Amino acid sequence: MSRPTTFLALGAGIVLVAAMAALATGSTAFLWNPEATAIVLGGSIMATVAASSPMQVRSALRWLRVIVKPNTDELALAEWWLQLALRWRHEGMSGLKGAASSAPSDTAAAIAELCADGLDAESIAALAEELVQTRHRSIEQAIAFYRRLAGYAPTMGIIGTVIGLAAALGSTAADPAQLLERIGFAFSATLWGLVTANFLWLPLAQRLQVALDDQRALDRLHIQAARYAAEGITPLLMRYRLAMLLPEERRNQLLRQ
Repeated sequence: MSRPTTFLALGAGIVLVAAMAALATGSTAFLWNPEATAIVLGGSIMATVAASSPMQVRSALRWLRVIVKPNTDELALAEWWLQLALRWRHEGMSGLKGAASSAPSDTAAAIAELCADGLDAESIAALAEELVQTRHRSIEQAIAFYRRLAGYAPTMGIIGTVIGLAAALGSTAADPAQLLERIGFAFSATLWGLVTANFLWLPLAQRLQVALDDQRALDRLHIQAARYAAEGITPLLMRYRLAMLLPEERRNQLLRQ
């Protein structure tokens, strides 16, 4: 799913919940409960931060950009490595000068620097693997953070409902109509807990998981391309081997070029 579609789907889901609430009750006024949203959002975030390390919190904030950042085109990535390997083959180490500045991604730039250091193919592949694994672990920490948020949100909603019910039932001076209205507002906290868990935190976690899976495929392409280039295999053989790492449509495009 593309990133704009992700946000459209999330927005449509929240609108659907509000629309169903309006059909069932004739109004959405009970949904807009500042106390309930403060308890659910504030409580969930504080509980999750308390249960996480500072590194996990930083990772959660840092990797939000993955959700809005466009994907690296795997075909363009393969072509870039093929051109780099060709220059390396014909010009030697001098052909790698400035390669990092033209790299299509930060990972490609870092691995190109390893190649420019004159390491052998196995050393380049091993160091590149360590590099990408560090990044993968950081994204996994962000995913765990948002899944924790999704776990705490419904519980915070229940806490908000209990507080609201206690306040409503403790208000003996209220007339029955006002009492029922307060009870309805109290239960909106439970609804907000469920909505934020299922329409915000879990989708964010899953979107990061999809981005991580995509990144793993791209990083495999990076590592193998750097290995093939360092081994000095022929450009045609390298093209065929890289094509086998691409989705079928992209594979055919690379082989036709």
